[in-house]
Amino acid sequence: MVERCFWEAEVACSNRVAPTLIHITPMDDIPFYTVEHWQENWEELMDRVENGETLGVINEDGNKAVMIPADDELIRLYTDHEEGS
Repeated sequence: MVERCFWEAEVACSNRVAPTLIHITPMDDIPFYTVEHWQENWEELMDRVENGETLGVINEDGNKAVMIPADDELIRLYTDHEEGS
C-alpha cells in the first residue's frame, strides 16, 4: 500500500481541504470503470467497496476518482468534530 494525499491519488473534487493521508493501492492496480458502468452497476460496485476493494471511476474527459473503503481514521475525520451539532 502507498500513503499519499487524496488529491495526489487523482481524486477530483471542488472543495479543497487540508491534506488528509489515506492508504490506497497504487493507481495502476485499481480497476477503473466508466461513469455509465457505475450508474448501471451501483449496488454491485458499492458492495465491493464496502467489502474492502478500492475501485475507480473515469469520465469521458479522462478525469478519475476512487472509491475507497472507510476505515476508522477516515470515519473519525467526518464525525469527530463539533460542526453541525
